[in-house]
Parts: sequence; C-alpha cells; structure tokens
Amino acid sequence: MSRVRGSIAVVLVASTPDRAAALRASLERADDRLAVEPVETVDAALGILGDSPVDCLVAVGRPSEPTGLPTVEEVRDRRPALPIVFCPDEALDPSAAAAAFDAGATDVARASDGSDRTPVIARRISNAVASARAVAEAERQRDRLEGFVHGVSHDLRNPLNVAQGRLDLARSEGDLAHVDAAASAVDRTLELITDLLTLAKQGEQPGELEPVELSALADECWANVATGDATLVVDTDRRILAEPGRLKRLLENLFGNSVEHGGDEVTVVVGDISPMYTTTRAAAVLPSGFFVEDDGPGIPEDERDRVFEVGYTTDRSGTGFGLNIVSEVASAHGWEVAVSEGSRGGARFEVTGVEDAD
Repeated sequence: MSRVRGSIAVVLVASTPDRAAALRASLERADDRLAVEPVETVDAALGILGDSPVDCLVAVGRPSEPTGLPTVEEVRDRRPALPIVFCPDEALDPSAAAAAFDAGATDVARASDGSDRTPVIARRISNAVASARAVAEAERQRDRLEGFVHGVSHDLRNPLNVAQGRLDLARSEGDLAHVDAAASAVDRTLELITDLLTLAKQGEQPGELEPVELSALADECWANVATGDATLVVDTDRRILAEPGRLKRLLENLFGNSVEHGGDEVTVVVGDISPMYTTTRAAAVLPSGFFVEDDGPGIPEDERDRVFEVGYTTDRSGTGFGLNIVSEVASAHGWEVAVSEGSRGGARFEVTGVEDAD
C-alpha cells in the first residue's frame, strides 16, 4: 500500500508507553500531516516497516538504551534510505552526537517532558522526509531517463536502418517499390517518436490533483478507443484525486490493451478494490484503489513482470509503450500498478495507493 498524498507516516519507538502516547499526541498536534504509530521495541518497529509504508522512524531514549542507538543501527541496516530522527532524553556532547550520526541517524533532536521541544522534532521529521522524497524522486527520474534513452536508441534505430537500406536499394536498382518500403519505415519511426514523447511527459510528477469521477471518466475513455463490439462494465462510484489528463491516458491504454488482445467481443470491467486495513494507524486510513480486468486470454504468469517494460509487446505492429505509459502515470501519482489473473481468467490490472477525493 502507498501513503495518503501529503501525509507523513511515522513509527515512534519509545520504551515507556505513556511517554510514547504523549509524544505522539503532541507531534500530531504540532503538524497535522503526521500519523504516528508508537511501539516499544525495535522488533515491533521492524514488523511495521515490513508491512506498511513508513516515511520516518523516531527513536526516543538514552543512547545506550535499546530504544536509543541500538534501534537506530538495526533499522538503518534494514532500511538504508529511511529517515531516522534520534531523540535523546538528554543533551548530547559533540562526540555522542557524532556517534548517533555514525549509527545511522538522519538528524538528532532532543526529547523533553515539556511540549516546547515538540515543534522542533516535528520540523526535523518533516525536513528529513522532504529530503528523502526529493532524493527518491530524483532517482526515479534518473531511471526514467535511462529507460527513455534506451528506448530511443533501440527502437528508433531499426526502422531508420530499414529506411536507409531501402533508399540505397532504390538508388542502385531504380525500383520505386523500395521507396514505398522506406516510407513505411519512416511512418513507423514517427509513430515511435510520438509514443516516446508521450512516455516522457506522462512520468513527470503532476502538480495539483483534482477530484475525478472514475465512472464518468471511464465511459469517456471507452468512447475514445476503437472497441468494436467489446463491452464495458463500470462498477464504481469512487471519486479520486488525480491529474485528469494522465488518468485518462492510463485508462485508454488499459482499454486498448484489453481489446487488442481480447478481441472485439471482450468484456472489460472497472471496479473498486476494497480498502485493506492493518494494525497501524497510518495504513488503516488508506484507500486501496481500482482495477481494470477483462475476460480475454490473459497474460502468462512468467511474462507479467515484463509487461510494463519499455518496448515490451506481443503485437508486431505495436510500439511496446502502452503499458509502460500506464506504469509511468501511476508512478508519477505515487500509485502502484500490478497485473494478475482476472476473476474470469483474463488480465487484471490493479492500481493501488489512490486517494479518495471525498
């Protein structure tokens, strides 16, 4: 599951339950974006980290206590990129503060019984999470750029080579049939360029999200796709937060994929994925999302990990960017998309981590 957009999920490790509860309440008052889950041991913290999306860990205690630097060290070993704020019960001298950073703390902010320190800790958490998210987004964009460059170099080279070879033959043989083949290769190149430009744009992080009625948009997208005698069933009244243009591209590409592989008589269903709840407060409020599934031939299990790759296609006339664009749109929104077998044996695409507008 993914976090609600804009929220900050925090695990707070403190050996005293009363202290943890008081600090949790104080932090959530100081910053209403914080959703704090208190635990008493590092094992409990690691359990949540393994099951739920967490943005930051806060360790409270003296450096030598189990909830102090030992917790920082163990969590850092398991989660190298997770922001960790260490909150000692006492002021640290320079050498002790250095030891905290050496153990893997992202920041150090002293905890105290008074509430005056809480806004400081809240700011440190917010700053650490903002920095980590910026790094993660930079890495995502770098990976996107590498994939984009690979797609350009690999997928454009083949039709251009064909066009060049055919033009050479036309010059040497004087056969205009080679010119027609070269023109087809150029058309293929232009088609690839269009999809590559779309791919580049869809993966950018959207700005302000808008409430979107999923059922109405699904009907609109269906009308824009060549669906023949295929049938659309929409079983959702969900209003979600999204960038409408990109969500439209995601749905159109999924519909087009179903019709392309399932035929003109395929039935496509759009529906809700029921929310999944865990014991953690941060995850319990998260909506799950929606699915698009069909009753076509489905996708073999050994190919499901590859369908979102740039250039993957089983259709010789396809560009192989349709499902990759779906993945890019989802990732840009902070959603996750996965493929599995549908209830009627076809392909089922699940988009999760979607935030409701209501």
